[in-house]
Amino acid sequence: MSQKDKAFHRFYKHFPKVIGNNIRDYVTNHVLKGSRYIFIRRVKGIQFGYCTHCNERFMTSSPLKHNEMTDCPKCGSRCEVKNHGTSRKYMVDNAFVVYYEKSRVNPDAIIARAFRVFRDYRGDYTRVETEYNTTALYLFEPGNAEMYEHYWWHKEDRYVKCASVHSLELKSQYANNQCSEESIKKAIEGTPYQYSTWDQHDQPQWDYVKFFALYSKYPTVEYLTKLGFKYFVGAKLFDHKTFNCINWTGKNINSILRLNKSEIKEVLQYGTQVNPIQLRLYQLSRKDSNRPSLAQIIEAFKGTGDVMSEMKYIMKYTNVGKVINYMKKQINRPEKRKYRTYKDILTAWRDYLIECNTLEFDLFNERIIFPSNLFASHQKTMKMVTHKQNEETDRKIKNRQKQLSRYVFEDADLIIRPARSTFELINEGKELSICVGTYADRYAKGDTIILLVRKKQEPDKPFYTIEVRNDEIRQVQGLKHCSPTSEVREFIEKFKKTKLAKSNEKVGIAV
Repeated sequence: MSQKDKAFHRFYKHFPKVIGNNIRDYVTNHVLKGSRYIFIRRVKGIQFGYCTHCNERFMTSSPLKHNEMTDCPKCGSRCEVKNHGTSRKYMVDNAFVVYYEKSRVNPDAIIARAFRVFRDYRGDYTRVETEYNTTALYLFEPGNAEMYEHYWWHKEDRYVKCASVHSLELKSQYANNQCSEESIKKAIEGTPYQYSTWDQHDQPQWDYVKFFALYSKYPTVEYLTKLGFKYFVGAKLFDHKTFNCINWTGKNINSILRLNKSEIKEVLQYGTQVNPIQLRLYQLSRKDSNRPSLAQIIEAFKGTGDVMSEMKYIMKYTNVGKVINYMKKQINRPEKRKYRTYKDILTAWRDYLIECNTLEFDLFNERIIFPSNLFASHQKTMKMVTHKQNEETDRKIKNRQKQLSRYVFEDADLIIRPARSTFELINEGKELSICVGTYADRYAKGDTIILLVRKKQEPDKPFYTIEVRNDEIRQVQGLKHCSPTSEVREFIEKFKKTKLAKSNEKVGIAV
């Protein structure tokens, strides 16, 4: 027996070998409760009915009509009336069900089974039985969570271990997806999962398998939820960024949040107002002599979105307090040509510092780090950097064109395509007064993707520029950093849905 087979057999020992009455009762009386019919037919002018729930035949006391609702006189079930002679070509009721139970071998573990269940009325409706197809098995125990998915190949069926625990709801393709919360309550009773706070994290999950997988690995979920940090658990649970602001293996709340008691008290005052970026910057500022308050950090980084990569680079040369003060000065400058949001300032400042590095400026000099007019200084460094572009960079960009051709997209009036050369990037920056020319090296190396938006009637005239990283749009810049018009925004949304959509499917490993 192979090691993979041995691993599966150890895993499979946790599960019952049959589908118990508890599951059958749940499916019959809850999941497929609507799959109860009375089929009617006339024999010599007398109407008879047949109930598919109790399997009893009877003579109707009053005439029943096709598609009306009535109670079965034998079992009392609420049923839908169907005419015996009406076509049942598509009459199949189905659902996707997840049911939890205790492990058969580990008192600290819980299991879950996912089923496709259906009742098929296309044949003899007097012999319909509920059918169960097991699609996945889940094991949750302290320190470990596993999932095996059931596959059928020709006449052979087998279980395949999944790389990660995930829900099969979308894969089921059924409108009726059910998870028994009562089964969860019974399964976790007397186990380490009893106080896991599973019932406080119900959206957007429906079957809780990702929650129990996360809790199996990080029991800190319970601390965080009970202290009001549910948001951070949700971010971790649904693959959003947490920016390393939580020590998930910490043993107490101080080590989990990387803060002392007074700092934690301050964080608790703001509750859900604190997002992962703000908490991480508060942590990183702990040793700063000019440390800003949490309130100042929340105010400065409210609505900025994900600016952590920009902050990481800028903080090589300064600290959080100085960043906040500098952003305020730049936003309040009297010139017309200035940045209007903190996010724009951070993006431009990061790019300016990169340009200063390229130009070998002295970045120990605060006059270089904090130019009095960031916009004007950035314009100068952009022009200087363009002179350092070389043939090697241009060659790499041209070599990427075949790979990047998948991003080409157009509608009746606009087109999106990848930048084709260093010259094109430099000209784009010059015509739009933006810093895209400085992205040539990163674009050539494949660290980012620069796409150009053009009007079809003016295919060579710069209009808008888009930066894409990891199939996510990071910024859209028009003339002098202007935001896209409603027409361009609508076009970009179409582009995102068509070209940047990602599959959520997980790849399994054969067992």
